[in-house]
Amino acid sequence: MGIQFSAWQLTALTAVLLLAFAASLGMAFNVDAIALAYGTTNSAAGLVASAELGAIATGVLTFARFAGRWPTQRIYVFGISLILVGNLMSMLASDVFSLLLMRIPTGLALGAVSATSMATAARSSSPEATFGVINSAVGAMGMFMAYVLPRALNWHVELNARSGSSGWTYDELDGLYIVYIVCGLLAFLFVRGVPSVHDNSQRSASTKQSPGRIGWIALWALGFMFFGHGTLGIFLVRVGRELGLSGTTIGYVFMVGALVGITAPLVAGFIGARMRPLVPMIVIVSGLLIACFVVASTTTAWPFYIAAPLFGALPTALLPILLGVLSRFDTTGTLAGAHAAFVLLGGALAPFAGGYVRDLGDSFLLNGYFACACIAIGFVFMLPVLRFDGAAARHRSGSPQPSPTH
Repeated sequence: MGIQFSAWQLTALTAVLLLAFAASLGMAFNVDAIALAYGTTNSAAGLVASAELGAIATGVLTFARFAGRWPTQRIYVFGISLILVGNLMSMLASDVFSLLLMRIPTGLALGAVSATSMATAARSSSPEATFGVINSAVGAMGMFMAYVLPRALNWHVELNARSGSSGWTYDELDGLYIVYIVCGLLAFLFVRGVPSVHDNSQRSASTKQSPGRIGWIALWALGFMFFGHGTLGIFLVRVGRELGLSGTTIGYVFMVGALVGITAPLVAGFIGARMRPLVPMIVIVSGLLIACFVVASTTTAWPFYIAAPLFGALPTALLPILLGVLSRFDTTGTLAGAHAAFVLLGGALAPFAGGYVRDLGDSFLLNGYFACACIAIGFVFMLPVLRFDGAAARHRSGSPQPSPTH
């Protein structure tokens, strides 16, 4: 049986993850600020972002294996401390290369906190609902960041005016890292409330099963789906522009998408905890495929208004259900803790591949076909682990749960 988290424990777990992960949630703004602050190219700024994302993925894969073996709160304190130091040192970086060197260890610490949080959530007695709350909160945090960070980009003007002749000059990047430092300090306030899944028992550690092959295949499939989604999703603004929409209107569409991103994981977590996962997963993936095709093929605005928010947000509805299955398949929490690495890797590769596909055609229709193919293929490779829900259903009904065949 899993651990029954209290409302405060779930709140603390979610808060630590999101507050520590603030710099990653603001990555699009980071790239813009790097280019402005250092007067460098978009590719150089993107290289810093790619290095940080790669470091986060490495940290996730490394620490997902140890989340249940090391004291949970110790990982959080150590990881958040490194994140704070990394963000502070990033403000002092004099050039792009120095900044890149600062972001790599910071990314590793971000990965450690993320993996530990997700592995802890996987030990919940109701993992679908727990992951639903966490993914919904990610959407809410994204809306907060979308409001605060554009304003933080301009804080350097006021800061420089106030500093006078002190000799210290602020730039666009400093405002963002001030936000991230404040978030990191706030994360410390919630560490004591986070549930601990650390087990000192040697017997318990030795009897835990390692994740099976089909579990890892499901994670690769998830990454492939997010890769395909990103090859069109990264160009949603461009699609709207080609339909003649203004930037303000596209912003409203994204706000609707953020609201869907808050609601969809909660609904998926509620449903996923009460029925076998295959049916809701088929419904979500089918909706995602339809929205993908509509976004890529429409020549008028109204279909875009409806389909774009769904296409952007529905992948978050997949996660509570899939992670709930993985949590029962692998009771150590390794698979659930590692999932962020595969999502990040898929997302990191998508912009380049999507740009290449776009250049092959005259519209985004080819991107739509490519994205639909990746999403469908990824879902097919998820099916073996979803069928494991036969045991999960018996687990929910209170009957003995057999060990998965690896």
